[in-house]
Order: sequence, then structure tokens, then C-alpha cells
Amino acid sequence: MKLMLSRKYDNYILFFSLAGVLFLLPFVNAMPLLRFALVGQYTFVMFYLVFSSRHTRSLYLLDIFFVVPTLLATWLDSIYQNNYTFVASYGAMVIFFLYLLYLIVVEMIHTHKVTNNTVFGAINIYLIAGLIWAYGFMLLHHFNGAAFEMPTYGAAAKEVVEFTYYSYTTLTTLGYGDIVPKSSEARMLSVMEAVFGQLYLAIVIAKMVSISWRPSEQEVD
Repeated sequence: MKLMLSRKYDNYILFFSLAGVLFLLPFVNAMPLLRFALVGQYTFVMFYLVFSSRHTRSLYLLDIFFVVPTLLATWLDSIYQNNYTFVASYGAMVIFFLYLLYLIVVEMIHTHKVTNNTVFGAINIYLIAGLIWAYGFMLLHHFNGAAFEMPTYGAAAKEVVEFTYYSYTTLTTLGYGDIVPKSSEARMLSVMEAVFGQLYLAIVIAKMVSISWRPSEQEVD
């Protein structure tokens, strides 16, 4: 059974939603009220997943199974901001974004034509992967404060901005070196993300080139 975000512009809208999340992140510290706007952006992404997909009834229930706990945990964390809601929120978001990543990857695997929507789908996979690793790093740092050597501006253990920054610099293998993984778990997660970033680019380019050069059914006939 094919699972996919099937409307023509789904990946466009998802891209701008994810870009909105990344745009808002740096301003959350200076303007705490923007935290609610950020959570609202996450909410939009989650509801869009449920209401835009052309799924069977059972798959709608599966979407809701992933979305509802994540929304509940995320909104509770935005209000109460304690250790329990923090772990529940970012743990749930890791699971939700893994599910969303799965849906888009399946769509990419079954695509037979490279379109602008397909290109945006490939970008979305990259952006979502960076967020998943960022939240994973945050949870690791939460449970082990010595997992990373943080600069002075990133002393707080719950700073999503610093770990999102670290995740994408690792994903792109840019690595400025201001945040350093110290524990074996942090190092291995960082290596896995860097390897994923390099392999992903090579695989996606090869996939799109093969699709573009694949003869259509009419040409074969």
C-alpha cells in the first residue's frame, strides 16, 4: 500500500512550514511569546499531514495516533516548561518527524517523474533529518550534561537553537567546532548524521538523474 503526501503542492507547503520553524527559532530567546508561534507552526505541519493526505480510514487513524500525543506534549511543554514536559515534547517530536520522514521517503521511492514538488520533497527530507538529529542531541544533553562541550551562549541545557545549529552544521559537514561532542554517544550520533548527509546527497542526485533519463511508457511503446 502506497503511503504518500499526494496533493500536487504538498511538498511546497511543507517546505515553507519547516522554513518557518527554522526562521522563528533564533528569535525565541529574545521574544518568549514567539515560542507559541513556533508551536503553532509545528501544529500546522501536523494537522496538514492529517487533512491533506488521501489515505484510507485506517491510515487517518495512524496519522492521528502520531499527531495527537505530539501536539499534546508540545503544547504542555510550551506552557509548563519542566523536565517531564521537555522530554515528552521532544521525544514525541522525534517519533512524529520520523513518521513524516517515512511518508516522504516512500513518496520519493514511488515517484516516476521529477517535478518541482519532487525536488521540494527531497529538500524536506533533508530539513526533517536535521530536526530529528537536533532533538536527539537535545535529549542526550538533557540526560547527560557532559555529552557536549558548549560555548558560553549555549550554557542552558534546553536551548533548541544551539542544537539545531549544531545539527545542520554536522549534517552539511561544515563543522565550525564551537560545539564539541564529548561522550561516545554524542560522537557516534554526530558521525551518523554526517555520513547520512553525504550519502543522502549522492543517492538523491543519482535517483533523480535515473528518473529523468528513464524512458516514458509512450516512448517504450
